[in-house]
Amino acid sequence: MKSSSSEAFLRLLSVRSLGGLPTHRAALAVFGLGVLVSVGLWLSLRARMHDRERSEFQRRVGEVAGALHVQLETPLEVLESVCALFDASVDVERDEFARFVRPALERHPGIRALEWIPLVPATSRAAFERAARDDGLAAFEFTQVRAGGGMERAGDRPEHLPIYFMEPGDDQVLGFDLTSEPDRQEPVDRARARQATVASGRIRLIEDPPQTHSIAVFCPVFARDAAGNATRLLGAGAEVFRMRSVVEPAIAGALTLGMDVVVIDLSAPPETRVLFESSPGLTRDGQELARAPLRVDLPFADRSWSASFSRGPRYQRDPSEPSWGILIAGIALSCLLGLGISTERVIHQLRRQVQAAQHLGQYTLVRKLGEGGMGVVWEARHALLRRPTAIKLLRPERAGAGAISRFEREVQLTSQLTHPNTVAIYDYGRTAEGVFYYVMEYLDGHDLQHLIALDGLQPAPRVVHIMKQVASALAEAHGRGLVHRDIKPANIVLCERGGVHDVAKVVDFGLVKAAQQDLSLSRDQMIIGTPAFIAPEAINDPEHVDARSDIYACGAVAYYLLTGRPVFDGATLVEICSQHLYATPQRPSERLDRPVPEALEAVIMRCLEKKPAERYENASALLQALRACGVAEWTEAQAEAAWQRVAGRSDPAAATALTLPVDSPSALDIDLGRRVRDPQT
Repeated sequence: MKSSSSEAFLRLLSVRSLGGLPTHRAALAVFGLGVLVSVGLWLSLRARMHDRERSEFQRRVGEVAGALHVQLETPLEVLESVCALFDASVDVERDEFARFVRPALERHPGIRALEWIPLVPATSRAAFERAARDDGLAAFEFTQVRAGGGMERAGDRPEHLPIYFMEPGDDQVLGFDLTSEPDRQEPVDRARARQATVASGRIRLIEDPPQTHSIAVFCPVFARDAAGNATRLLGAGAEVFRMRSVVEPAIAGALTLGMDVVVIDLSAPPETRVLFESSPGLTRDGQELARAPLRVDLPFADRSWSASFSRGPRYQRDPSEPSWGILIAGIALSCLLGLGISTERVIHQLRRQVQAAQHLGQYTLVRKLGEGGMGVVWEARHALLRRPTAIKLLRPERAGAGAISRFEREVQLTSQLTHPNTVAIYDYGRTAEGVFYYVMEYLDGHDLQHLIALDGLQPAPRVVHIMKQVASALAEAHGRGLVHRDIKPANIVLCERGGVHDVAKVVDFGLVKAAQQDLSLSRDQMIIGTPAFIAPEAINDPEHVDARSDIYACGAVAYYLLTGRPVFDGATLVEICSQHLYATPQRPSERLDRPVPEALEAVIMRCLEKKPAERYENASALLQALRACGVAEWTEAQAEAAWQRVAGRSDPAAATALTLPVDSPSALDIDLGRRVRDPQT
């Protein structure tokens, strides 16, 4: 088959009617060069494949190792919270201990048991045992393991370490005296000497299957003098957890990719060094059998652990050479290039047209940042000023008279606003082809929706700081009789300006409404706004919204920043809009496990009143309320630290694309409006 194809290709080149010998020579030259390039590329890819695979493996290992480190910290945090309970009060009751630790045991099934082990001097033994029996443990006494098996009363010693509290409970274990076995007492003595949490080597519980190892961790609790110095040991909190139950959730991604994972305790002797193997037979005499595993240090309590990652049988690929398909495709492409020489002039002309399209008057388009239903936004630079800008163009396929009128109205109304917290408009006009555009300041930052995705719930001082700027910008607009009508997290951008962080910019005045304005430029019988942040009157009567509709949206944005959730959730737009009309919103504090300043919560809930008359009259009134709510100032140092915290968590280009006003009007058909007005629908 290959021979007949080659002969057909040579016969094709020999036909003089296809353009003569010069054309054939050019085709042969391109074909030969293409073959050489394809072979060179194939050889280069073979070398690069090894490097890429190694780099990718290292990246994946880094991600899994980070998750594993976090997962191992969880048992320590749970135990330290138990010790903090006893450190705060030595009079902890049994039922109080149980209530405290059970939620942690339910959340972290890898933890086998949590215990409290008091230090009891020999002189207090009898009294302690009587108190335990009076506490409901009828047969409680200090016990030890009998030589022939089973349990017996513990012998006399200068001091005892009985297991007194245990969840889940086990009557056979309660009262077991750790001082009766030196290897059990040793970690407690080490914790006492170091005054720190310590971990044992691997242990095996009676119910553990083979190759499943457990770890015991001890946290000492001391009596302290007035200066806070430890004076004597009161006891120790103890925790037992299974390595497999803790490690496997963290490395699930690595196992799916076919990695082999081994966790080693470097502090232990070789015969007990292995703590976890993703599959049996990966180690021998405490050493990994895989060739050149990638090791990561995992310090745990007072011990030195390490995790080794290697490519398992399912992960390995044949690194000898790339697919032959690459070489075949290269040769085929060479043939196409040879046959396509005659189109070179056309391609050249098309390239020139593309380059010309990259210029818009004095502006050079650098890259596309984003696009919406009606507009596309580009990053651009002015030919002389060299400053970065953003240019918004109306999509040619949407360039009807109504769309152009809306764009013109947007830029004209926005350009009237000069507040530093409102996006600045530099220029606008039409291209030679009649495409409408306008030029605005380039915002290199995060919109509030993206901020929540990056940084989570925001503290009250930062929320007030942001919303005061938004209210200040809207105060100018409201003072000029303009209503934004689409205040939402995606239309508020945090920037850095002149070394000052957390400068808020209100963008996308595409839905702005001027006082006494005829809304015929918007589509008839449409609900204007974004459903999650829309005011009730914008659903019932969208043509007669005023500044108080923006106040409602400001309250919804502040609510979103505090809680990370919109005021109302719903599976459908109808459900969301219906809740805006009829449902009473939960207070932010009811959705959080942290307090919300009462004055701030009162401001937000007033903004979210159903009746416009019960909200703040305009943004100026809202601004005064925010200033008077008594929340601590958000400092520049805090703002800079917050920016550094999210630095590098996302592609800046992606963040910038989200911050620019590219949305078309968010409009819901009037049928939807009728449906949400009737709660029976």
